[in-house]
Amino acid sequence: MKLSRNAGILLHITSLPGPYGIGDLGEEGRRFADFLAGSGLKLWQILPLNPLGSGNCPYSSSSAFAGNPLLVNPKVLVKDGLIKSANLPRPSGFSPGRVDFHKVIRTRRRLLDLARRNFQRDSDPVLIKAFRIFCRKNSFWLDDYALFVALKGRYKGGAWFKWPAPIAGREEAALNSAARELGEEIETVKFSQFLFFRQWADFREEVNRRGVKIVGDIPFFVNQDSADVWAGRRLFLLDKRGRRTAISGVPPPKGGKIGQVWGNPLYDWKEMERDGYEWWLARFKLVLSLVDIVRIDHFSGFYACWHIPPKTPSSTKGEWVKGPGAKLFRLIKRELGELPIIAEALEPDLQKPVDRIMKEFKIPGVRELQFGLEGSKPGYHHPDKIPVNSAYYTGLHDNDTSLGWYRKLSPKRKKRVLKYLGVKARDISMGMVREVFNSVADTAIVPLQDPLRLGSPARMNIPGRARGQWEWRFEEEDLTDSLAGDLASLVLESGRQLK
Repeated sequence: MKLSRNAGILLHITSLPGPYGIGDLGEEGRRFADFLAGSGLKLWQILPLNPLGSGNCPYSSSSAFAGNPLLVNPKVLVKDGLIKSANLPRPSGFSPGRVDFHKVIRTRRRLLDLARRNFQRDSDPVLIKAFRIFCRKNSFWLDDYALFVALKGRYKGGAWFKWPAPIAGREEAALNSAARELGEEIETVKFSQFLFFRQWADFREEVNRRGVKIVGDIPFFVNQDSADVWAGRRLFLLDKRGRRTAISGVPPPKGGKIGQVWGNPLYDWKEMERDGYEWWLARFKLVLSLVDIVRIDHFSGFYACWHIPPKTPSSTKGEWVKGPGAKLFRLIKRELGELPIIAEALEPDLQKPVDRIMKEFKIPGVRELQFGLEGSKPGYHHPDKIPVNSAYYTGLHDNDTSLGWYRKLSPKRKKRVLKYLGVKARDISMGMVREVFNSVADTAIVPLQDPLRLGSPARMNIPGRARGQWEWRFEEEDLTDSLAGDLASLVLESGRQLK
């Protein structure tokens, strides 16, 4: 898929302002879409919409299919007659600039439980019918996920592979017994998912109506402690007890001694091929029903993954094991049509073969300006090396903000960066935004923190840190007319205006 020349902002839903402690699917998101459209921006990129995993990370979810119920807007629940205004949380109890996940999770669960009880007691027949249709349509993932979450509650959050053997091993009698005993909990999970998907459909329609497309995100890897692995053990490289026989990571760079061990389970591609990659087809189909364009995180994993023996502290002893490569995407294209995909594929050892796959399907690749300005001579990410069919960013969710990144450079490097961009130090953030917008790349996307000229405290995530991540939020007054004007001028200057 070749994108038309366009520009957008990277901002996760949780980073929106709002009175209830976390950005959600309420009016604040619609106002942000108004801001984007008013600035001439066509794209709004978000992070994965799945339930949060360890450390509140959206890339380490308990499900590759489920939605994050924390994004359900309380006021819409009032509008639907599921709770009363008096049940709404008090806005004074939340910080406007950070997400207190502990408090938000507690208050949202209470609201969702109340909505479920009210739904059972006295509900609109139209809503009842819609819920039944949703459950039937999504049963292929929803039934297992709802039981998984209910069992998580029963076993106090313990990982599924530490549950009693009959449950961990999914013995039919044990599953049927658990489903009967946990019926209420299961229905509550399903209803929360129904509310999320219902609100998301309305939200996306409103954003699209403003001329803005949503760029979603598919993480390549899944969490070992997830409904996907528990319910689909045959699709992953696991032993009979559910333990990983190989784990994910990357080897040390050339000349280096330390790589990375990520620990995710790896796919059994031979087993997946036997049923025509049904799991991946279902996943793409669901995500493409929710968003307009999909960024695939770690796209190179489809060509090959670095397999590391379990319990190995270093990644040096691993090996590259090939995946389905282009074969899978030919199947997806045949089944689902044109592939509106952006690929993050930054593994140096695999760059050439992965680039060939992307070229075959005209998939734009991700490039990052911060990386491009770090080397001593123009490399893969440098503005002079960017191809037209690519998506160029100042940085992504794992990067520091551009201002924070600049402040950590050596004095010599700072001087080179300022000279290349032709800006003063005080203008570094917008200078980098301008460089990305004026690049030849068809797609230019920048995190909102950069046009807001924010430093490291506004960073979304520091990889490897478990606490205090994914919490940043902007405040309503940050979106000024002056900022909209600056962005609109850049859009016009770079030829990325709405047509």
